[in-house]
Amino acid sequence: MKRISVIGILAASALCLTVSACGGSGSPVAGAPASGSSTASAPAASGGSTGTTGSTGTGGTTGSTTGGSTGGSTTGGTGGTGGSTGSTGGGAGAAACTGSQITVGDGGGDAATGHETVVLYFTNVSGTACTLHGYPGVAGLDSAGHQAVQATRTLNGFTGGLAQGATTMPTVTVPAHGRASARLEWTDVPEGNATSCPTYHGVLVTPPGTRTSTRIASLEPNACTFQIHPVVPGSTGNQS
Repeated sequence: MKRISVIGILAASALCLTVSACGGSGSPVAGAPASGSSTASAPAASGGSTGTTGSTGTGGTTGSTTGGSTGGSTTGGTGGTGGSTGSTGGGAGAAACTGSQITVGDGGGDAATGHETVVLYFTNVSGTACTLHGYPGVAGLDSAGHQAVQATRTLNGFTGGLAQGATTMPTVTVPAHGRASARLEWTDVPEGNATSCPTYHGVLVTPPGTRTSTRIASLEPNACTFQIHPVVPGSTGNQS
């Protein structure tokens, strides 16, 4: 009788192992994987959306460079400031002259009825050629040394300047220890209701394209009107 019970128990156990896994109570466990099967891998999580590519930063603006002398002539309050009209720089590979390269002087001129002239010299005291373009700044000074009048900028006048019919100003290459020049002319005849012309106590001269001024105290014109003409090569102040 005991033998039959043992055999029955063994048979029941074998049947349980063959059909499914059994719980502690001998009942099958729901959802348990069948013997010998591989566990399925979880599906890959969907990738996050690609981050928006950052927009390319706007490139900085290219700094403009003004080669040569300052574009546009200046008149008025600063007066002594030399200016060139639209010049963009040196010719023949030379750079624009700086204030430290150029010394200013005056020389002989000439006169005609009611007109007087003096030649302004611009000497390159450096060892390197440089260029000048345009009008020097010229101001007549009062007895206190203040700027009282600005010379009007004209291509030519009664006593010279650029060639008649010229419409553009030359860019002048001033060799090392060489010279360029410009004519300053004025009238000494009163106009309108004026009975006399003022006498100026020196003039203030600034080479074109620089802000370095020189006072010529010995030049004291008795002038009703002032004109300054552009810088030209040589020492006469007249364009060849």
